[in-house]
Amino acid sequence: AQLSICKAIEDIDGGAKFQEDAWVRDTGGGGMSRVLGNGNVWEKAGVNLSVVHGTMPQEALRAATERGVNRGQDAVPFSACGLSCVMHPRNPHCPTMHFNYRLFQTAGGNWWFGGGTDITPSYLVEEDMKHFHGVYKDVCDRHDPEYYPKFKKWADEYFLIKHRGERRGLGGIFFDDLNDR
Repeated sequence: AQLSICKAIEDIDGGAKFQEDAWVRDTGGGGMSRVLGNGNVWEKAGVNLSVVHGTMPQEALRAATERGVNRGQDAVPFSACGLSCVMHPRNPHCPTMHFNYRLFQTAGGNWWFGGGTDITPSYLVEEDMKHFHGVYKDVCDRHDPEYYPKFKKWADEYFLIKHRGERRGLGGIFFDDLNDR
């Protein structure tokens, strides 16, 4: 997925190419960070992939338990895969976009998906925002008609900058602990 996303971004840009930086996690796994800069279309774009494993930190177990998900009492072996992307276009009339999706698995068979996407325009073009949210609604509706309103509300809460009392951008979707299908 990372390579096909990067190829599409490069094709749209028509000039700049991604630079790669492979990394290794000391406690297991690694990833590939890819960054494109100073392009014709993109001021900067990053597409990152990580595949890691190890022992889930106690903080992560506590956070999951606080959300009402029972992951066990002790540290457990885990594996996780995440794909994220941030795109900053040169044209201020094109919005900045971000996404991050991940799969998490623990020993004993627990697994879940999480992630989301959001959009931040410098100049509001309502037709673009309707299109963005419409595409995500269509995708969510293919799986469950309750997903989009639930995930959109979650994104509105997740991307709230509390000390400013405002949201980052114009929303998107966000979800976590999704493991029922």
